[in-house]
Amino acid sequence: MQRVREQLAAVAARLIVEGQLKQWQQARRKAAETLGLPLRGTPMPSDEEIVAALVTHQRLFGGDEHREQLRAQRETALEVMLALAHLSPRLTGAVAEGWAHAGSEIRIEVDCESEKMLDYALIDLGVEYRVEPGPGESIHYVTDDADWPLRLVAGQRARMSAATPHATRLDVPALRKLLSEDSRLA
Repeated sequence: MQRVREQLAAVAARLIVEGQLKQWQQARRKAAETLGLPLRGTPMPSDEEIVAALVTHQRLFGGDEHREQLRAQRETALEVMLALAHLSPRLTGAVAEGWAHAGSEIRIEVDCESEKMLDYALIDLGVEYRVEPGPGESIHYVTDDADWPLRLVAGQRARMSAATPHATRLDVPALRKLLSEDSRLA
């Protein structure tokens, strides 16, 4: 059964990257179809297994194009984080973990006593955005103005409700260090 889950995760990862899919459940179903497996009764891979497969896929097939795109996404994230430094931003998700594809959003969690703090900060920066409800008590601020979609997650419980406990979270110093290390490897 573990081998089936690994195969499904690998195919789902390929579909996510090549099709720039955001709905992982859809990628799981398409992976099962691709492998000729029934949807009912087939052990589907967890999110963690898909993340591991995405990292492997990008390492094997992403090449220089993926490294350059990931670096550009991380540099954009750093610019946003510096502009919102007073809100203790943390980069999370695909860009933080290194498996982002060209359609992946840059996801940044912020701490604020009131969502209005983020509203005012974005207005001061001249950023157009829309507000979407998130899981729990979090609120998502989404903008498509940049080269990549940007999602800011705000709310007193944003970190606990928006991401799993093991998720990578990079503050400004950690992101700078990662970018510095990446430039030395290039």
